[in-house]
Amino acid sequence: MAQGASTSGIRPVETERMDAFVDASFAFAVTLLIIAGAEPLNDFGDLLRALGRIPAFAAGFGLVVMFWLGHRNYGRLAPIRDSWSATLSLAIVFMILIYVFPLRLLTEAGMAYFSGGRLPGRELIGSIGQLRDVYTIYGVGFAVLSWLYFLLYGHVLKRGAVAGLAEDDRDEAEESRAVWGVITAAGLLSAALAWIIPLRDLPWIPGFTYWLIPFGLYFINLFERRRHGRGILRPRRKAAVPGDRP
Repeated sequence: MAQGASTSGIRPVETERMDAFVDASFAFAVTLLIIAGAEPLNDFGDLLRALGRIPAFAAGFGLVVMFWLGHRNYGRLAPIRDSWSATLSLAIVFMILIYVFPLRLLTEAGMAYFSGGRLPGRELIGSIGQLRDVYTIYGVGFAVLSWLYFLLYGHVLKRGAVAGLAEDDRDEAEESRAVWGVITAAGLLSAALAWIIPLRDLPWIPGFTYWLIPFGLYFINLFERRRHGRGILRPRRKAAVPGDRP
């Protein structure tokens, strides 16, 4: 019997079904993102308001896709799953279906704010207290969802070959775990800033935190280069081609 089949609690065919379920759940989350702001179109004004929601939908769609790509990449690195990785995948599905609602609320309200009220969504958040609560709910949800990915990649690193992780892919799995750690910290920082920053004067500061993620990755990469001589964002190694000289 193959090693993966004997040591894994989930057979490869069940892994495919799990991935199909996760993919379908992310597709449903995108549907919820649309339906949450959908209204019947009765006249031309309704059409313009619906078109005005496109920027907010695009932002929300991009974030959902980011999480979906994270799970797809994990599936490529770890073709064999066990009960714990399945549990983490189901937790991710649970969280993304909840996360989509504060995501839609915050992105649409944010687009209305930055457009000076020209885009719809200004009425969604009626007070500074509500804005603080939305930032907190969104930041905590974002952090928990990202932390689940951190655990997922940490688990495949721990299981190694039993999970089907090739030795050549181990560095990539370590990089992905580090990236999700930074993303988790960004969500927690945003939620904390919502209670520290005077939102009446600077309502955009907690949201701006998420734009700091690339800078966080850059400094971690720089630190790793100085410490180990290589960064977490180094180029992938190319597979050896027969006939090539070493």
